[in-house]
Amino acid sequence: MVISALWGAADLSAQEKSAPKAKSAEKAALPPPIFFLRDGSRITGLPGFDSLQVKTRYGTLEIPASDLVRLRLSLRTENDSDELIELEIQRMGAPEFEKREAAMDALRKLGPRALPYLEKLTSSADDELRNRCSLLIGEIKSRVRESNKHGDEFPALVGGSDEIITKRFKVRGSIQDSSFKIKSRYGSLDIKIADILGVDFRSTGNIQQTVAISGKQVVPAKWVDTKLFVAPGTTLRIRASGNLLVQNYNLNSGPQGTTRYTGNTYKNFPMLSLVGKIGRKGTPFLIGASYKAITRAGGTLQLGVVPFRTNYTATGTYKVRVSTGE
Repeated sequence: MVISALWGAADLSAQEKSAPKAKSAEKAALPPPIFFLRDGSRITGLPGFDSLQVKTRYGTLEIPASDLVRLRLSLRTENDSDELIELEIQRMGAPEFEKREAAMDALRKLGPRALPYLEKLTSSADDELRNRCSLLIGEIKSRVRESNKHGDEFPALVGGSDEIITKRFKVRGSIQDSSFKIKSRYGSLDIKIADILGVDFRSTGNIQQTVAISGKQVVPAKWVDTKLFVAPGTTLRIRASGNLLVQNYNLNSGPQGTTRYTGNTYKNFPMLSLVGKIGRKGTPFLIGASYKAITRAGGTLQLGVVPFRTNYTATGTYKVRVSTGE
């Protein structure tokens, strides 16, 4: 089976058996996926499925398990039908105040599944409807983040559809399975989808992506969440190029920053230097033009620029290349 070969199970094909020992040892060393549960626990084990059926707006996709990098699952509710959400959306525009309040309570309980419908109405000409939708969106997103017991190690998905990241693309849709089978050291487990926050297929989850960070994205006020999830114990490499200009001082700087001018700076990092952190509450570190380290904690990579001086904004962009894995 493809999955067994990928995560180092005992049964190898004839071709794999004849491969060099070093390559076989490398396969065997690959860590198995981690299933993050909503109660704060986690399970390490092999997925008991060959592929996932994902319903999208462009049709149903069948994604091989061997191509999966990361899954983040939307919060399931007992009754999350589109018809019910649309009914409550209509009731929120009713003439009676009591019906509007009742509709808000119902949509609040439906949670993230209602977000796409609410977001469409934030541009409504009806001031009250627009304000009610904006209020609900903020409440639902805040509740999802606060209820995530894994914190920055595995960010919760805030939205009405699942997020599926593969080696080739990222897609949003609805995973059709009602449960996942997991082959763990304690035997075969059957876990309901509603109980799973997400899955980190770390053995295939290497990142190679370029991000642009402008001189206006200064820390600590404007950290940029790159949405790139980095697992703990990952080799993180970052290379940056480009220039920022402070026109009033005719000052050019690369990602390493400048020490030409004195003064207090954020965390004593050089002015205009590129800095980062792992997770919203992570410890900031200097990146400069080149950075390599093994991460201690997991979370999304945050990037930003150390400001030059108060009231002076730098123009320009740093081109940041992020990669993980050996």
